Amino acid sequence: MFRIVLQPEEQAILRGISERSLPVSGIPGPVLLGLMALRMLVCDEHGHPKLTELAEAALARMDGRIH
Repeated sequence: MFRIVLQPEEQAILRGISERSLPVSGIPGPVLLGLMALRMLVCDEHGHPKLTELAEAALARMDGRIH
């Protein structure tokens, strides 16, 4: 099993998207594309980013809710 380690900037972006407090225009393009390449984000039919199950699990692990 591998371990995903998120950078603080990536964590903040994922949290902002999950809480819907971060506008899409506030996400730097290279970071958005990097998270999409890692399959942490997908875009819905309107172009809004959504967290994948992998991203939700990574955030839960970083919060200490799962090991």
